[in-house]
Amino acid sequence: MRGDRDETRQPAASQARRRLFVALRFSASQQAALARTRDAVLGRLRAGHPTPSANIHLTLAFLGMLDSAGEGRASDALRAAADSCGPVTLWLGDLGAFEHRRGGVVWRGIAREEGLLDLQRALVRKLARRDLPVDEKPFVPHVTLVRGARAKPDGGVDGQSGLQRVCAEASLGLPVLETRHAGASFMWSHHPEGGSLTYTPILAAPLRGSERRA
Repeated sequence: MRGDRDETRQPAASQARRRLFVALRFSASQQAALARTRDAVLGRLRAGHPTPSANIHLTLAFLGMLDSAGEGRASDALRAAADSCGPVTLWLGDLGAFEHRRGGVVWRGIAREEGLLDLQRALVRKLARRDLPVDEKPFVPHVTLVRGARAKPDGGVDGQSGLQRVCAEASLGLPVLETRHAGASFMWSHHPEGGSLTYTPILAAPLRGSERRA
Protein backbone atom coordinates (compact mmCIF):
# COMPACT_ATOMS: atom_id res chain seq x y z
CA MET A 1 0.00 0.00 0.00
CA ARG A 2 2.78 2.43 0.92
CA GLY A 3 4.43 1.76 -2.43
CA ASP A 4 1.16 2.70 -4.17
CA ARG A 5 1.03 6.00 -2.27
CA ASP A 6 4.64 6.81 -3.22
CA GLU A 7 3.85 6.25 -6.90
CA THR A 8 0.90 8.64 -6.60
CA ARG A 9 3.00 11.42 -5.03
CA GLN A 10 6.03 11.18 -7.33
CA PRO A 11 5.58 11.53 -11.11
CA ALA A 12 7.55 9.23 -13.34
CA ALA A 13 10.83 10.68 -14.60
CA SER A 14 9.47 10.66 -18.15
CA GLN A 15 6.67 13.03 -17.00
CA ALA A 16 9.00 15.72 -15.58
CA ARG A 17 8.94 18.74 -17.86
CA ARG A 18 11.46 21.51 -18.50
CA ARG A 19 11.31 24.74 -20.50
CA LEU A 20 13.82 24.37 -23.34
CA PHE A 21 15.23 26.12 -26.38
CA VAL A 22 18.17 25.86 -28.81
CA ALA A 23 20.58 28.76 -29.09
CA LEU A 24 23.90 30.13 -30.20
CA ARG A 25 25.86 31.29 -27.19
CA PHE A 26 28.42 34.09 -26.96
CA SER A 27 31.80 34.20 -25.25
CA ALA A 28 32.17 36.17 -22.02
CA SER A 29 33.90 39.02 -23.86
CA GLN A 30 31.16 39.12 -26.50
CA GLN A 31 28.47 39.11 -23.80
CA ALA A 32 30.28 42.00 -22.13
CA ALA A 33 30.31 43.98 -25.40
CA LEU A 34 26.60 43.34 -25.89
CA ALA A 35 25.95 44.30 -22.27
CA ARG A 36 27.61 47.67 -22.85
CA THR A 37 25.24 48.28 -25.74
CA ARG A 38 22.33 47.15 -23.54
CA ASP A 39 23.32 49.60 -20.81
CA ALA A 40 23.62 52.46 -23.31
CA VAL A 41 20.06 51.76 -24.43
CA LEU A 42 18.77 51.55 -20.86
CA GLY A 43 20.08 55.06 -20.23
CA ARG A 44 17.74 56.32 -22.96
CA LEU A 45 14.63 54.54 -21.63
CA ARG A 46 12.23 55.40 -18.84
CA ALA A 47 11.74 51.69 -18.04
CA GLY A 48 13.06 48.31 -19.08
CA HIS A 49 14.25 44.94 -17.80
CA PRO A 50 17.82 44.21 -18.97
CA THR A 51 18.82 40.73 -20.06
CA PRO A 52 21.47 39.56 -17.56
CA SER A 53 24.86 39.42 -19.27
CA ALA A 54 25.24 35.67 -18.74
CA ASN A 55 21.84 35.07 -20.40
CA ILE A 56 22.59 36.94 -23.65
CA HIS A 57 22.18 34.55 -26.61
CA LEU A 58 20.57 34.12 -30.02
CA THR A 59 17.60 31.73 -30.10
CA LEU A 60 17.45 29.25 -32.98
CA ALA A 61 14.28 27.44 -31.87
CA PHE A 62 12.05 27.71 -28.81
CA LEU A 63 10.62 24.35 -27.77
CA GLY A 64 8.67 25.19 -24.62
CA MET A 65 7.90 22.57 -21.98
CA LEU A 66 9.13 19.07 -22.85
CA ASP A 67 9.22 15.83 -20.88
CA SER A 68 12.31 13.62 -20.89
CA ALA A 69 11.15 11.74 -23.99
CA GLY A 70 10.73 15.03 -25.84
CA GLU A 71 14.14 16.16 -24.61
CA GLY A 72 15.68 13.04 -26.07
CA ARG A 73 14.09 13.62 -29.47
CA ALA A 74 15.11 17.29 -29.42
CA SER A 75 18.69 16.34 -28.54
CA ASP A 76 18.76 13.93 -31.48
CA ALA A 77 17.41 16.66 -33.77
CA LEU A 78 20.06 19.14 -32.64
CA ARG A 79 22.88 16.64 -33.12
CA ALA A 80 21.61 15.72 -36.58
CA ALA A 81 21.35 19.36 -37.64
CA ALA A 82 24.77 20.18 -36.21
CA ASP A 83 26.36 17.25 -38.03
CA SER A 84 25.07 18.61 -41.34
CA CYS A 85 26.07 22.28 -40.85
CA GLY A 86 29.36 24.09 -40.50
CA PRO A 87 30.33 26.89 -38.08
CA VAL A 88 28.31 30.10 -38.05
CA THR A 89 29.69 33.63 -38.35
CA LEU A 90 27.56 36.63 -37.38
CA TRP A 91 28.00 40.35 -37.87
CA LEU A 92 25.76 42.07 -35.32
CA GLY A 93 24.56 45.48 -36.47
CA ASP A 94 21.91 48.02 -35.51
CA LEU A 95 19.35 47.92 -32.74
CA GLY A 96 15.66 47.35 -33.31
CA ALA A 97 12.49 46.83 -31.31
CA PHE A 98 9.40 44.67 -31.20
CA GLU A 99 6.58 46.92 -30.04
CA HIS A 100 4.18 45.69 -27.34
CA ARG A 101 1.52 47.57 -25.39
CA ARG A 102 3.01 46.46 -22.09
CA GLY A 103 6.55 47.40 -23.08
CA GLY A 104 8.66 46.47 -26.07
CA VAL A 105 11.67 44.27 -26.68
CA VAL A 106 14.91 45.96 -27.71
CA TRP A 107 17.31 43.75 -29.64
CA ARG A 108 20.47 43.83 -31.70
CA GLY A 109 19.99 42.60 -35.23
CA ILE A 110 22.13 40.66 -37.67
CA ALA A 111 23.70 42.80 -40.41
CA ARG A 112 25.20 39.77 -42.13
CA GLU A 113 25.58 36.06 -41.48
CA GLU A 114 27.26 32.95 -42.80
CA GLY A 115 25.70 29.61 -41.96
CA LEU A 116 23.01 30.86 -39.57
CA LEU A 117 19.98 30.37 -41.80
CA ASP A 118 21.26 26.99 -43.01
CA LEU A 119 21.58 25.80 -39.42
CA GLN A 120 18.21 27.15 -38.30
CA ARG A 121 16.39 25.61 -41.26
CA ALA A 122 18.10 22.25 -40.77
CA LEU A 123 17.18 22.31 -37.09
CA VAL A 124 13.52 23.06 -37.81
CA ARG A 125 13.37 20.19 -40.32
CA LYS A 126 14.93 17.74 -37.85
CA LEU A 127 12.58 18.85 -35.06
CA ALA A 128 9.50 18.55 -37.26
CA ARG A 129 10.47 15.03 -38.32
CA ARG A 130 10.51 14.06 -34.66
CA ASP A 131 7.04 15.51 -33.99
CA LEU A 132 8.38 18.36 -31.89
CA PRO A 133 6.78 21.84 -31.72
CA VAL A 134 8.13 24.29 -34.28
CA ASP A 135 7.26 27.99 -34.36
CA GLU A 136 5.56 28.68 -37.69
CA LYS A 137 6.38 32.40 -37.61
CA PRO A 138 9.22 33.56 -39.88
CA PHE A 139 12.64 33.35 -38.24
CA VAL A 140 13.88 36.85 -37.34
CA PRO A 141 17.37 36.40 -35.87
CA HIS A 142 18.11 38.84 -33.06
CA VAL A 143 19.79 39.15 -29.68
CA THR A 144 17.41 40.39 -26.97
CA LEU A 145 18.91 43.08 -24.74
CA VAL A 146 15.93 44.66 -22.94
CA ARG A 147 12.36 43.54 -22.26
CA GLY A 148 9.48 45.69 -21.06
CA ALA A 149 11.15 48.68 -22.70
CA ARG A 150 9.38 52.06 -22.62
CA ALA A 151 10.74 55.22 -24.20
CA LYS A 152 10.83 58.52 -22.36
CA PRO A 153 7.65 60.54 -23.05
CA ASP A 154 9.03 62.98 -25.62
CA GLY A 155 7.35 61.30 -28.57
CA GLY A 156 8.61 59.98 -31.87
CA VAL A 157 9.39 61.93 -35.02
CA ASP A 158 9.25 61.22 -38.75
CA GLY A 159 6.73 58.44 -38.20
CA GLN A 160 8.95 56.63 -35.68
CA SER A 161 7.71 55.47 -32.32
CA GLY A 162 9.64 56.61 -29.28
CA LEU A 163 11.22 53.18 -28.95
CA GLN A 164 12.25 53.10 -32.60
CA ARG A 165 13.84 56.52 -32.18
CA VAL A 166 15.79 55.31 -29.15
CA CYS A 167 17.11 52.35 -31.15
CA ALA A 168 18.07 54.55 -34.09
CA GLU A 169 19.93 56.99 -31.85
CA ALA A 170 21.72 54.22 -29.92
CA SER A 171 22.80 52.62 -33.22
CA LEU A 172 24.66 55.73 -34.39
CA GLY A 173 28.37 54.96 -34.37
CA LEU A 174 27.79 51.46 -33.01
CA PRO A 175 30.54 49.23 -34.42
CA VAL A 176 29.62 45.92 -36.00
CA LEU A 177 30.36 43.01 -33.66
CA GLU A 178 31.67 39.88 -35.41
CA THR A 179 31.19 36.54 -33.64
CA ARG A 180 31.99 32.97 -34.66
CA HIS A 181 30.15 29.93 -33.35
CA ALA A 182 31.53 26.39 -33.60
CA GLY A 183 28.57 24.79 -31.85
CA ALA A 184 24.92 25.16 -30.90
CA SER A 185 23.48 24.54 -27.43
CA PHE A 186 20.35 22.94 -25.99
CA MET A 187 19.31 25.27 -23.15
CA TRP A 188 17.15 24.95 -20.03
CA SER A 189 15.30 28.09 -18.87
CA HIS A 190 14.63 27.91 -15.13
CA HIS A 191 14.80 29.61 -11.73
CA PRO A 192 17.25 27.61 -9.58
CA GLU A 193 15.83 27.28 -6.07
CA GLY A 194 13.42 30.13 -6.81
CA GLY A 195 16.24 32.50 -7.78
CA SER A 196 16.69 34.66 -10.86
CA LEU A 197 16.03 33.39 -14.38
CA THR A 198 18.96 31.26 -15.55
CA TYR A 199 19.74 29.66 -18.91
CA THR A 200 21.69 26.46 -18.36
CA PRO A 201 23.26 24.54 -21.28
CA ILE A 202 22.41 20.84 -21.11
CA LEU A 203 23.92 19.81 -24.45
CA ALA A 204 26.57 21.37 -26.72
CA ALA A 205 26.52 20.13 -30.31
CA PRO A 206 29.62 20.87 -32.44
CA LEU A 207 28.88 22.14 -35.94
CA ARG A 208 30.73 19.51 -37.96
CA GLY A 209 29.28 19.87 -41.43
CA SER A 210 32.43 21.43 -42.88
CA GLU A 211 34.53 18.57 -41.44
CA ARG A 212 32.32 15.98 -43.13
CA ARG A 213 32.65 17.74 -46.48
CA ALA A 214 36.46 18.02 -46.22
